[in-house]
Amino acid sequence: MKLFQNTLYTLSILLILFGSIISYNRTNAEVSMNKGSFLGKIIFDDSVTHKFSCQNVQAKRSFDKQGTIITIVVVDENTKESVFVKLFDVKGKGTFFIPGEGNTANVGNLIKNYDNYKEISNFYQTTLANDEGLQNGVGRVNITKLTKDEIEGELIIIANNSEGKKAQLESARFKARF
Repeated sequence: MKLFQNTLYTLSILLILFGSIISYNRTNAEVSMNKGSFLGKIIFDDSVTHKFSCQNVQAKRSFDKQGTIITIVVVDENTKESVFVKLFDVKGKGTFFIPGEGNTANVGNLIKNYDNYKEISNFYQTTLANDEGLQNGVGRVNITKLTKDEIEGELIIIANNSEGKKAQLESARFKARF
């Protein structure tokens, strides 16, 4: 019961965070929808692996007491599938693991249908267990280019939803402007 309450609490916080970031991004001049690129392969549950491609990539760089935070949000307007990544303490190019280690874990979420973002089973997180109860969610972001204006890299995420169903993003490459 306590595990369910903790999971529900975590999902609620992430829903609020994701909604806040989307709202903030729409009104903040520092963040711009741009003609970046995102291309990878994605699969949800038992569906067929298909291409996830998008030209509008939101990238944001912010700062707090723990250092530089980079947030990347991609929504495929055709399928409504979405990728959300938040990396903490980014000092430059390199590999960042999700959830990673340390006091503040990196975030990697996949959303099956952005239009139904309030539905908990649409959120696939690296921190949730699969249907066998195993914590098998992982992710990796390899930032290959990071300047004051641009970010480029590669990304993979394996995540589960609240029902233990699996989603996987693989072979993804992204490019965006801050």
